[in-house]
Amino acid sequence: MSELPRIGELIQLYGVCCEGCGHFQGRFKVRSVMNGQNVSLVLEPHEIQIEGAIMSGAFSPVTLLWRRDLECWLTDCGEHEVVVHVSGHYYGPSLQAA
Repeated sequence: MSELPRIGELIQLYGVCCEGCGHFQGRFKVRSVMNGQNVSLVLEPHEIQIEGAIMSGAFSPVTLLWRRDLECWLTDCGEHEVVVHVSGHYYGPSLQAA
């Protein structure tokens, strides 16, 4: 699947901090979607579970940026980058033909 979520939609996320300091999962409401040269989502937490040293306020709201060079979503937890999986949604342009 390779489509962006819509504003108002609740989506599932799972994220792992690049520095190994924790991970999170939860449901987030889509506040904005930017599709163009830079693809990004702004999300508001609805239900979230955090494990490790990640501070809970780091994801309120959360901005996800699509990194074309890495083919993944990234955000930050206040100190480090977090790789994020958006369940059932955008996996990047290179996977559209698959």
